[in-house]
Amino acid sequence: MGLLSSPGVILTPSASKVPTGENYLGSDDFDFANQYLPELDKKMFKRFGSQDITGMLKRLGKEKTFASDKILWKEEARLRQLATGVTRSSNDFTSVAHSFRVNETIIARNADGSAVRQGMITAVTDDTFTALCGESAGWTGIGTSAIAVFVDSNEFKKKTTGFDVSLDSQFASFEQSPTIIKEYVDESGSNMAQITWLEVVDGPKTGYIWYFQNYNDTQKRFDNAIESKLIRGKRWAGDLLAAGYEGTQGLIDIAREGNIFEGQIADLSDVDEVIERMNVQGGISENYLYGTLSFGLSIDDFLQAENVTGVSWGAFNNDETMALNLEFKGFQRGGYNFYKSRWGYLTDPTSEGSMVGAGKIHAIMIPSGSKTLRDQVNGGVTTEPMLQVRTRAYGMENRTMKVATRSFEKGTTGGQDIFITDFLTERALQACGRSNLMIFQS
Repeated sequence: MGLLSSPGVILTPSASKVPTGENYLGSDDFDFANQYLPELDKKMFKRFGSQDITGMLKRLGKEKTFASDKILWKEEARLRQLATGVTRSSNDFTSVAHSFRVNETIIARNADGSAVRQGMITAVTDDTFTALCGESAGWTGIGTSAIAVFVDSNEFKKKTTGFDVSLDSQFASFEQSPTIIKEYVDESGSNMAQITWLEVVDGPKTGYIWYFQNYNDTQKRFDNAIESKLIRGKRWAGDLLAAGYEGTQGLIDIAREGNIFEGQIADLSDVDEVIERMNVQGGISENYLYGTLSFGLSIDDFLQAENVTGVSWGAFNNDETMALNLEFKGFQRGGYNFYKSRWGYLTDPTSEGSMVGAGKIHAIMIPSGSKTLRDQVNGGVTTEPMLQVRTRAYGMENRTMKVATRSFEKGTTGGQDIFITDFLTERALQACGRSNLMIFQS
């Protein structure tokens, strides 16, 4: 038997723009004709947990400031030369803007890899090259289209000159735009002095004043908005771009430019498929999986299934006097280490956790490493973490986290009897080496 659909997940009440009866006690909440005092629990019970989706980006702990409207950088490209989609007519191959040189030895194959030939380049133009096959079978077996060609080495005759064309290092260019995120909370002076029977305990403030709850919830909502923007953000196009909004590229959109895995990791063949891809994308051995609860359970289940053939769960320091440990923190295979962690952002039922179908994201894999890149703004080569939060700051101005207050006492509310708090930040997410990221979805 399974869980019934009714009653379902409670998604209300949520925040409102004006105080309601759910925020404050009214006269209808008291029956003065009843002489019996009800038993009151004065604590605010968090029935939905902390509702804080932040964590993954904070846990990474990598931040760096920037001082421009654009973050521009270049990443190194591959050293080896590979051309795909090459066409052939006899010994003449066509590949637009190729980088092959005379006397380089090449390996060519057809689309399904059933035929492989080796040879050497004897002449080149900008978009074509002529190559002689070094095998008696000739080039015929690899066909005339959808050919893949790569350079393995070079070869020269005795007493001949070498290359007369050098290869320049290539770079892939990337850019990111920061985004400004704000939040706002206000309360009337009277309500700030209004006592309530509920004791609010949330964050650094404790007391019988409802404003504490509003303030702390607003601050948490602001933190969640920051996390969500850096994860779900997009570079805008169309109407929003025309209206002057640029947006910012978030982690999910960046990861989809790297590697996409359909579904969850369910067995060793899935792990091997991930390792094979990572092995050709950069070979970073330490990787962290931030996923949903079901994603983590799926990994636990297949690891248990692999171990149960030789040993049982009891081998993991379990005994009858303790809670049975049915969870693995990670695993190692093929020289790669994978560590998993549950990510609250993906499971929040009022946001990302409500996604279903093709849009459902199960996890994102982030490598633990660094990337050598060239900063186009400041110049020079630097080594940066593969994932870091960039916050805007220069000189005395630091926009990492700004909080401003307006009040009747300060004369900054235009005479209104009100206390206002404004929150502001300007930041962006920089992902270096996005080809090493992997997203698990659908």
